[in-house]
Amino acid sequence: MMLAAYSSLTAFLAHHDALRAASAAAHPATAAGDAAPAPADRATLAAMDALVAELGEADRAALNAAAPAASAASLAGATARRRARAELNLRRLLAARGLLAG
Repeated sequence: MMLAAYSSLTAFLAHHDALRAASAAAHPATAAGDAAPAPADRATLAAMDALVAELGEADRAALNAAAPAASAASLAGATARRRARAELNLRRLLAARGLLAG
C-alpha cells in the first residue's frame, strides 16, 4: 500500500495512533457496536507499522510510550530526549520516503 504524504510528523503520529486505537477497539468488537476497521484502514496501519518497524527498538519504545514512567524531573527529561530523538529518526525516514509534504 502506498501511503499519502503527511503535512507533518505530528500528523503522521496522530493518524497512526488513531488507527491503532480503532484497531484495538475492534478486537473484539464491543457491545457499543465498534466495527472492525475498514480494509483500507487496516492496510494503511500495516504500512505505517512497517515504516515504524524500520526504526530501532529504542526508538519504537520511545514512540509507543504514552507518558514517562517516573515523575522525577531527570527521568522525565531523559524520556523527553529519547522521544525527541525517536521523532527525529522517524522524520528522517518519512522524508527519505517522500512521505512528508513540504
